[in-house]
Amino acid sequence: MQETVPLKKSRTAPSSFQENIIRRINEFRLIAQDNILMAGLLLTSIFIFLFVILPLLRVIAQGFFVPAVGNNPAAGTFNLEYFARYFDPVYRTHSWNVLRDTIVMGVGSAAIGTLLGFVFAYTVVRCNIPFPRLFHIVTLLPTISPPFAIAIAAILLFGRNGLITRKILGIDFTVGVNDIYGLDGLIFVQVVTFFSVAYLIIRAMLERLNPSLEEAALSMGASKFHIFRTVTLPLLIPGLAGSFLLLFVESLADLGNPLLIAGNTTVLSAEVFLAVNGEFNQQKGAALSLVLLIPTLTVFLLQNYWVSRRSYISVTGKPAGGQLTVKEPLIRWSFITVSALTLILVLGLYASIVVGSLTRLWGIDYSFSLQHFALALNRGLEAIIDTTFLSAIATPLAGLIGMLIAFMVVRKTFSGKETLDFFSNLGGAVPGTILGIGYIIAFIQAPWWSLLLVYIILAFYFGSISTHSPAGRMAVIVGGTVIGYFLTRLPGGPGSKAWLSFDEWHYLLAAILAAAAGLTWWGTVPAKRRLLSLTLLALALYLVIYNLVGPWLQAVVIWGRTLPAPHWPKLVSSLADQVGVMLQPADALMGLTFVAVGIFILGQVGSRVRAPVAVLLLSVSAALSFVGEPLALVGTSYIVIFAYAVRSLPASVRAGVAALQQIDPAIEEASANLGADAQYTFRRITLPLILPAFIAGLIFSFARHMTSLSAIIFLSNPKWRILTVEILSAVEQGGLSLAAAYSMILVLIVLAAIGLTYLILGRTLGSAGERVDLNV
Repeated sequence: MQETVPLKKSRTAPSSFQENIIRRINEFRLIAQDNILMAGLLLTSIFIFLFVILPLLRVIAQGFFVPAVGNNPAAGTFNLEYFARYFDPVYRTHSWNVLRDTIVMGVGSAAIGTLLGFVFAYTVVRCNIPFPRLFHIVTLLPTISPPFAIAIAAILLFGRNGLITRKILGIDFTVGVNDIYGLDGLIFVQVVTFFSVAYLIIRAMLERLNPSLEEAALSMGASKFHIFRTVTLPLLIPGLAGSFLLLFVESLADLGNPLLIAGNTTVLSAEVFLAVNGEFNQQKGAALSLVLLIPTLTVFLLQNYWVSRRSYISVTGKPAGGQLTVKEPLIRWSFITVSALTLILVLGLYASIVVGSLTRLWGIDYSFSLQHFALALNRGLEAIIDTTFLSAIATPLAGLIGMLIAFMVVRKTFSGKETLDFFSNLGGAVPGTILGIGYIIAFIQAPWWSLLLVYIILAFYFGSISTHSPAGRMAVIVGGTVIGYFLTRLPGGPGSKAWLSFDEWHYLLAAILAAAAGLTWWGTVPAKRRLLSLTLLALALYLVIYNLVGPWLQAVVIWGRTLPAPHWPKLVSSLADQVGVMLQPADALMGLTFVAVGIFILGQVGSRVRAPVAVLLLSVSAALSFVGEPLALVGTSYIVIFAYAVRSLPASVRAGVAALQQIDPAIEEASANLGADAQYTFRRITLPLILPAFIAGLIFSFARHMTSLSAIIFLSNPKWRILTVEILSAVEQGGLSLAAAYSMILVLIVLAAIGLTYLILGRTLGSAGERVDLNV
């Protein structure tokens, strides 16, 4: 018996391992039966890898190695200088004080903000307040305004020359008198800025709690406090934990408020910014970013683990009763009073921004004047247009990727979906300053190894759907890649000895795509040949337009300079730049896009021409992906778009996950049992139920893009100016009224976008449009 035990283990272990591998392969084969779904999974994974994982890896690595800047002989060497400062007697006092103040600010802001958000949510849902819609709208004001707008308002009202502190109360801020500047003022500003996020999350969970549990406990004689402690509060734990996480990360990541109101207190986000933009020391910035990453990532992991252990389904297709309301006067009016006083404070702060933007000189001359709006529209017109445009482009990108990830995570089973969900949320969980530095390090030069890895994955899937023969698949992959590499050697710049100019080279690629369209027309069944051939011709036409649009846009800019100044030349120039973003993208982005379109096409092309069409498509995609300096995006608009999308992606994912998790799968199963196929069920059952969540995710994403600063401040440039950066610059130069005018313009743009969205949805989607709520 003793000899047979190890024998049984040695036989069963490999079998179990093989079964596990086979099961995982079969999971992906099941998804791969739908080419579009598999392409979506690949592209979302690639997006997460390139724009979340890669920048974080580069930041971590940069913190330990001297960057290759100039002729520094120590470039590339391993170095722990900035971590050692936490133990060096010369630096350790300052370093540990900064870390302590950062943690105190984060914990204080998160704890108080979550508590205040809970009070607001409980008041709205359970206390039957008057004018709940108005209450809700006012609470959302901090969500759609710049993160440092409250800091500007706090300075205007409670600063050393503030309207309340100096003009009304007559406080003289001599040495030793506590003012708004410092750690306590910073926590106050952070709480008012971010508590509305906690309110949205907790309100959403309160509204979706199934009241049958509380009603059952009430019918059995339990007191309302006992029900709250044993039933309601445990069900709210995910919302409270998520709120604490978001507020902790947002407060640690926030850059504007610490720069404006922290006074002599220094936090890590400001240290990182000053290291990169003030000292031009990338290694110090990366090392401090890694220190900042440790607490945020720790909190994120704890919250993710805690919430993942619980499951909540409240939309089951079965009727449920209404919410329990608080009728005890003492409790009800206590909640209403606290909420009302806080709302008065919020309205007062925003009123100071409005008044500050309309007064001639705050603190001295309060007479009405529009000079600051005129200056803002003159000096910051390009920033206003550029920020709105880039935010509008990034919004559907984040929304589509987020909903696709949510669908894969909730409705599909495959190895690695938890990892995909984790990293899709990590882009919003880590401080924006870390991502901003990571983008600079990762994309200032071509990230060749990462781009090659992405291409290999796409090429192998491309080959797998082109033919069933293993030899044929390798022929497609090798043939397309070799031809694509040969094509990258043909073009050259003006005056070079290359065979083709870049314009001629793009025409050559267009001709290859036209040849693929001809083959597709010849070898595909009539029912599909038109759509597929026209799609390939559209790609070829896009390359032709890519060449032609450059001289046209240059001529438009020159013509715009002849128009009346100061606004028309700026408007025409910004419009030309925006058209260029759409029609003249980076070659590598076109290459990856063509691969995605090619996957959709190959799944429907006739089998007799599928392999040659695959070779032609892959060769064009490979040529575009590897010509020049691919994905060297620093200084372009695309790096700002991707940074926007990554920062708002968790909101879209969580909106989709929350909506799908609250839809009982039995509803979809019932549709399938009645004979409906998968696409009909998704189109008629699932999509209408998650559409409000999708639209709400878009609205929140756009507002977040417009008000983002911490990551974008590292990526803005003179050609693509960002409005939040302009606001911060105005405050640093002492122009509080100009900054207030900028803030008002930004808030009006976001409100106009939200109002327009509701108007369009109300007319096109009816009741579905009316159900859209930012609570999700």
